[in-house]
Amino acid sequence: MHNFETIIGIEIHIELKTKTKMFSPAPIDFFAEPNTHAHQIDLAYPGTLPQVNKQAVKYGIALAKALNMQIDDELHFDRKNYFYPDLPKGYQITQFYRPIGQNGTIQIKTSQGLKEIKIERIHLEEDTARQHHEQDGTKLDYNRAGIPLIEIVTYPVIQNAEQAAAYVDMIKKTVLALNISEGKLEQGSLRADINISLRPYGVDKFGTKVEIKNLNSTSNIKKAIEFEIQQQRKKLLLNEPILQQTKRYDDTTNSNVVMRTKTGAVDYKYFPDPNIPVIKLSKQFIDSVTINELPLQREKRYLDANIQNIYVQSLIDDVELANYFDSIKYPDLDKLSKVFFAEIVSLANSKTLHPAQLNIKPLYIQEALNLLDQGVLSGKSLKKLIPLLVDFDDNMEDLLTQHNLKQISDPKLITDIIKQIIDSNPTIVAEYPNRPERVTKFILGNLMAQTNGQVNPQVSNQIMEQTLNELFK
Repeated sequence: MHNFETIIGIEIHIELKTKTKMFSPAPIDFFAEPNTHAHQIDLAYPGTLPQVNKQAVKYGIALAKALNMQIDDELHFDRKNYFYPDLPKGYQITQFYRPIGQNGTIQIKTSQGLKEIKIERIHLEEDTARQHHEQDGTKLDYNRAGIPLIEIVTYPVIQNAEQAAAYVDMIKKTVLALNISEGKLEQGSLRADINISLRPYGVDKFGTKVEIKNLNSTSNIKKAIEFEIQQQRKKLLLNEPILQQTKRYDDTTNSNVVMRTKTGAVDYKYFPDPNIPVIKLSKQFIDSVTINELPLQREKRYLDANIQNIYVQSLIDDVELANYFDSIKYPDLDKLSKVFFAEIVSLANSKTLHPAQLNIKPLYIQEALNLLDQGVLSGKSLKKLIPLLVDFDDNMEDLLTQHNLKQISDPKLITDIIKQIIDSNPTIVAEYPNRPERVTKFILGNLMAQTNGQVNPQVSNQIMEQTLNELFK
């Protein structure tokens, strides 16, 4: 931007969806009362020893596989030493020297097409206590202390706000696809710290970086970065120094507010945790961790099935919706998507529910589409049927009969009704040789009226044409 190159690196922390904490058996519940899920290990009682959460390790391996990383076959944990009340031990257990995954990549979608982002490392660690700042002091909730985290660290290769927001969004979609985290920026189960610096084009040395924290949406990530780039650029043009600071984004003023200024690098005096021995990860164990279909793979599958792009993006943006869609085992995905969005998603929206919360069993949707293909249901009947499937768990045949939804396809019955309409309207029917379109519309309209719109239009058209041709040959 105006002779300055933007350099961005991102650190993302994701809370893992394990039942218990990273190093203690305390249960995890986001909605629990404060300090009701804190184990002696979390509170650093003397004599307590950490117990590594096996499921968290599996989640780490899954993410490393999804990010095309080199997976360490040994699990090492280190102590990050600092004194602060959010961790009573006086240190955080993390992976500094031997992260579980290194040298990965992920593709993101931007307005310029796909771009590959290089990821330096991912490592397992424990979360800190949640702080509640009040006028008379700060309260600490140790329910969060010890919750398993994975930190994902990119190389400083991101070039602008659009790429940064797209990267965070793709990481979110990836962890949701893997089902390892809730991935909610607004609730803090996915937290992104953005490091930004500028330097003149052609200069190898990095500029002074500013860190922005507490970003609760991808739109705010874009706004915060764009504001910071403008601020740093102004200072560089005026030859003013850029301070190494930590800031937060204030969405009420659309600006970044200084939280603290750093005077130098903090020495955390990392060293291997003596209470956790090195754990060997066998090839068999690593291979046993399988991963789900990833967002871009899923998108390609949908597009290859000729699903409209607007539907594809809605599915990719909502993993729960896509999983529900995929649970309906119907071969024509294009046709399924049209019915799914026109009927099921619309019905859910009218009830302010997520489609998966409608409690319509996928098997019944599949059966309804098969009946549509067989001519048992008409498109109109299908529209009436879908709302009846909410909370339904019984015989479909009985439901169709009870609500008179079956399409009439019996050739003899349709022939009899058409002949009756022709016999009752000789003057209009006599116009057929000169005005065939008017006559056929008239007959079909009467046919639909007499059958309450339940007659099969394809069968009816064929019989009507055959009957009229025989009459006027």
